[in-house]
Amino acid sequence: MGVGILVFVVGALLTFAVEDNVPDINLGVAGLILMVAGAVLIWHARLTEQSEKTLTRREGAEPGSTMHVVQESWRDRRGG
Repeated sequence: MGVGILVFVVGALLTFAVEDNVPDINLGVAGLILMVAGAVLIWHARLTEQSEKTLTRREGAEPGSTMHVVQESWRDRRGG
């Protein structure tokens, strides 16, 4: 997602903060294209983001018995 934010910010700088003195290149349009590309990269990163969940439980907590710690981990993919 960081690359998408970087591309979006560079596009915004080209569109709004840089004066257009370059012949044959419209920096405003180039900036808008980069902003759209950055937004698409951010959207794609959010859609395919994975999260990992961990469950820890203790078994055999009766007096005189050995306690076991069971840890389960699984990955959940957002967006299908």
